[in-house]
Parts: sequence; C-alpha cells; structure tokens
Amino acid sequence: MSFDLAKVIRPEVQGLRAYQVEVPPGPPPRIKLDANESPFALGDSVREELAAELGKALADVELHRYPDPEARELRGLLAQDLGVAPEQILASNGSDEAIQMLLMAVAGPAVTIVAPVPTFVMYEIGSRVLGLRFVGVPLDGSFDLDGTTFCRVLAAEKPRLIFLAWPNNPTGGLYGSPMVEEILRTCSGRACDALVVVDEAYTHYSGETFLPTLSAYPNLVILRTLSKIGLAGIRLGMLIGSRAVVEEINKVRMPYNVNALSQAAARVVLRHPDVVRRHASAIIRERERILGRLRDFTGLTVFPSRANFFLIRTDRPGDDVFRGLYERGILVRNFSRAPHLANCLRVTVGTPEENDAFLSALGAVMGHGG
Repeated sequence: MSFDLAKVIRPEVQGLRAYQVEVPPGPPPRIKLDANESPFALGDSVREELAAELGKALADVELHRYPDPEARELRGLLAQDLGVAPEQILASNGSDEAIQMLLMAVAGPAVTIVAPVPTFVMYEIGSRVLGLRFVGVPLDGSFDLDGTTFCRVLAAEKPRLIFLAWPNNPTGGLYGSPMVEEILRTCSGRACDALVVVDEAYTHYSGETFLPTLSAYPNLVILRTLSKIGLAGIRLGMLIGSRAVVEEINKVRMPYNVNALSQAAARVVLRHPDVVRRHASAIIRERERILGRLRDFTGLTVFPSRANFFLIRTDRPGDDVFRGLYERGILVRNFSRAPHLANCLRVTVGTPEENDAFLSALGAVMGHGG
C-alpha cells in the first residue's frame, strides 16, 4: 500500500508540535509544581457534599441520555456568582474549548490573530490549527507590554481577535487596566473591529477583573475556568460577553460539550465561595513569602506575579536547574528553550511544606542555602 498521510494532513498541522509537558525519565516526582493547579483539596465538608451530589447525579441521570445541552442550572449559578445574565455565559469543556470556539467563529482566509508573547501557547496553536495567521507582539525585557506599540500593531494588522492573558501565563504579570481599556477602544472601530479576549484564568489570585466594564465594551470577551481553584479534573470553563457575542459563539459550540458530572461538581463548588476565597488567600500569602525568599538568591531573576505561579530566570542553563530540581523530587515547568524565555522556569505555588522543599532544593541546585 502506498497511502501517503502527508497528502491528507494540512501542512500547518504537520508543522505543529502536540501540547506536551516535559517530565524526565525516572521515578515520579514527590512534589508537583508544574501545572498551576491548586495544592489544596476542597475540604471534608465540601468533598462530602460533592460525593453526595455526584452520587445523586449518577443515580438520577439517565446515562444513556445526553446531559443538558445548555447547562442551564449551572449557568444560572454562574450568573449569580458573576453578576451577569445567564444569556451572557457560555459553558465550555475547560477554557481551552472556549478559545477554540472563538477562533472557529472568526476563522476565514487571511484572518489574523494577535497576542503579546510569550503567553499561553494555546492561542497560537489553536490559530495555526485553523490555518489562521498568528502575530505575536514581544513583551519587553521585564515581560511588560508596551501599549503604544501594541495598538500600532493592531492598527496595521487589523486582527479579528486579540488574546490578553490577565495575569499573563507563563510570566505572571498583570497589564495595567488603562492599557487594556485603550486596546478595547482601539478595537472598537477606531483602528479595527476585533473581539478583545481577556483571559482571567487566574483572577482569584490577582483580585482584578474586567467584569464591571462588560456593558461599556461590546467587543470585550472574558474567559474564566474552575481549573485553577481546585477543579482541574472536571474541565469546566466559561466565556462571558454581551448577549450578542455569546449568541454568535454558541453557534460553533459542540453539542453537549459539558458532561453531567462536571456540571454537578461545579454546582457544589459554586455553593462554597468561602472555601475558594480562603484557599486563594492562602496561596497569595505563600506566593509573596516565596518571592521574598527568592529575591535573596544570587544568580536568579524573579519576575513579579499576580497569579498562583511565578517565573524565574537562572544565570545557568535552565535545563540543568530543571533536572537538578527533578532529581530532588520536584517537578516544575521548564520553559528554558521556549522563544523569549531562555533559562526560565515556571513554578506553581504549593502548600507551605511543598514550597519550603522547593526553596531548599533550589538552594542546593544553585549552590547556596534557600
């Protein structure tokens, strides 16, 4: 047989690398600080309620039937929590699916997508999978965004979609609100007509949101996820915007995209915002403690963070530091070979004990005490 797969798969897809997380060979890590997950379980009372809710869902749901295709009850709870109408929310299978839906809705010949770089890699991967032109605008040496330059690029490129991770991943920085609003105005017909997607995946750790400005900017879309606050395993995200925007994006949503058990689990967590706030506060305290300790390290650049992770750059090969940490049982995210991120590692904030172990291991790898 002479079947040639290369003649079937689009060249854009063949040129991509699948999304992968680097894990060296050997025994599994003792401490996992690589995926920006919450280190805290939900607590006994919430877990008991969650088990009861999931048990009820398993008992009540006819598993040979599809789940509620519109996730109506869940969207009603989300609307109460966010202070918007249910019609302004689209539930998704993680925020990754929301990103894909947005790209699908604007896709077409010669369509351009713009985002600062480095940033969340799925913006670019999703664009290229659909054959769209992705334009990355480099951040400065401190991983901050030059708003004037960025708006100039928008005027020249006239994209249909702009992604702003807020705080940015993997750098942890939070662009100034006035700059983001200037981008929104620039894309409201002044220089181009484009949706501006503010990805608030880490909003619980930044304390900032653009939700109050939704009515002022019809081109504003906000993404949220439950993955960073203790429910990474259920894959639930959401897209929030005007009724008109949500109605259009909903047309490209896959049917029954959020399963019944994910909907049930999310309902439980949304009934316990106090637990989410308490865990977020603990992580913020730990983040600031670790960053303060790291500033005493030599040979290390520590970048400010408003997320549940932080980025460091070492004065030695990042691969060596990554392997040294892994040999001591600690897995972090190695970005040292990625564009714009030479010798950079991203570290998720863990429990106090995990963080102390990381500091001690890093001190040993770098050749001094933590």
